[in-house]
Amino acid sequence: MVPFNTATRAQALGLKVAGLENAQIEDFTGIKPRTLRNLYQRALHRDFDPDTRPCQILDKHVEDAPRSGRPSTNPVKKK
Repeated sequence: MVPFNTATRAQALGLKVAGLENAQIEDFTGIKPRTLRNLYQRALHRDFDPDTRPCQILDKHVEDAPRSGRPSTNPVKKK
C-alpha cells in the first residue's frame, strides 16, 4: 500500500463530501476506492461531520493512528 500524506487524504475527503464518485477521486488522488471508504469511516469515527458548511477537515480526521506494540529499543546503551 502506498502511504498517502495528510494533504492528499484531506483532499480526497473533501472531494467525497463534494459528491464526486470514488472512481473520480481515484483519478485525482490515486487513492483506491476501498482505501477511500476506510478513510471516510475513520474520519466519521473521529468526529468529522460531512454535513457542516463550510466543511472543516482537521488533521485529526486524516492523520495516521498511533502504532501499536512495544517501541523499538535503542541498541546504544546509555551511560
